[in-house]
Amino acid sequence: MMRSARTAGIVRTVADVSVLVVDDHAVFAEAVQARLNGEADLGPVWVAYSAAEARTLISRHRPAVLVLDLVLADGNGLELAGYAAVESPESKVLMLTAVTSTDSVIAALRKGARGWLSKTVDADQLVQVIRRVVHGEAWLAPDLLGRILSELVVRPAEPAPDPLASLTSREREVLQCLVDGLSRAEIAARLHVSANTVTARGAAFVGYLTALWPAVSALRRCLPQIA
Repeated sequence: MMRSARTAGIVRTVADVSVLVVDDHAVFAEAVQARLNGEADLGPVWVAYSAAEARTLISRHRPAVLVLDLVLADGNGLELAGYAAVESPESKVLMLTAVTSTDSVIAALRKGARGWLSKTVDADQLVQVIRRVVHGEAWLAPDLLGRILSELVVRPAEPAPDPLASLTSREREVLQCLVDGLSRAEIAARLHVSANTVTARGAAFVGYLTALWPAVSALRRCLPQIA
């Protein structure tokens, strides 16, 4: 049977949705806290006035919902969203901010945010969106969603990562030998190691070359020579 407790005239159950409001404007944050505390299914509701305080409360309470401002005196909401993804992965992140840039919204979504609300939104809608994100939904205002979709359509694709960026100088030498089509003995000669050394390494050496083969195939198609 579900237990309940009465606080300030509100009957609460153990299934309440805990919320952490993070905003360095105390009057605004406490107004949001008071409004959310008026809902029977929401609470407890904590407030953090800084990123440092928020990290402590996230780790301590693991709230069901984080309501984050983007801009804080000692950090930002994106950093906190990333922190929560590791420290409290079950927490749903909802951005509540005056910032409206599409780049910021996209960055927040990539950090796992489930919604983005303007601080001009009315309190009833905030409550509704909190309930929706708790149940796994995502929410963006229709006009904001349209702007983001337009931005993603016209934005050029990010360049592919350099396949050689993670290779050491020795790996580059081996890779060049493979691109050149050398045998194992020829590779040993070029790299100034004995054939016996190559043979002794046996399976490990073969495994090393095999691991590099996807890069070799790509490079043979697009790079005639590795500098």
